[in-house]
Amino acid sequence: MHTSINDKFLLQKLKQGDVSALEHIFDSYYTDICRYLLLYINNIMVVEGIVQELFIYIWEKREQLHIHTSIESYLYNASKYKALNYLRNEKKQKEIREKVTKQQAISANLSEEIIEAEELKQIIEDAINLLPDRCQEIFRLSREDNLSNKEIASLLNISVKTVENQIGTALKKLRIYLRPYHPSVFAALLTI
Repeated sequence: MHTSINDKFLLQKLKQGDVSALEHIFDSYYTDICRYLLLYINNIMVVEGIVQELFIYIWEKREQLHIHTSIESYLYNASKYKALNYLRNEKKQKEIREKVTKQQAISANLSEEIIEAEELKQIIEDAINLLPDRCQEIFRLSREDNLSNKEIASLLNISVKTVENQIGTALKKLRIYLRPYHPSVFAALLTI
């Protein structure tokens, strides 16, 4: 489609800074272009913003503007590209927002788990500290240092049976102390 005489005249006036030429183009096409963009973007406020930006662009770049088709064709194509750019940017923004939201949720869950684990460790540590000294020592050698009952007996110069009795006593006392707390305390206790 070639530029009509009327289009050439309007473009010439526009390049000369004639505001009435821009107003004529705006009045002639604004509503139709907005309707057209609603096919791409289902938000009238966004559509109107895109079309208004297009007319601002035309005014600001009027001296460098080279339209080789009709003004109508130029406006429809330019508005379509602006709408597609908007949609592409919105998609990227949505992906970024989703990633940020997901990372925040993961961080919040991780922080809660870390806090719970620290609280759990402290509860278990408090319970172990309540054990009699010798019982506590044997229990720590077993659970923290991973020594066998035989190794503990040899280290402390006591019988293996004494080690077994002290660990059994420690576990009974710890179960009583830890009973009101989270059920996973017992599982955690066995790994100490």
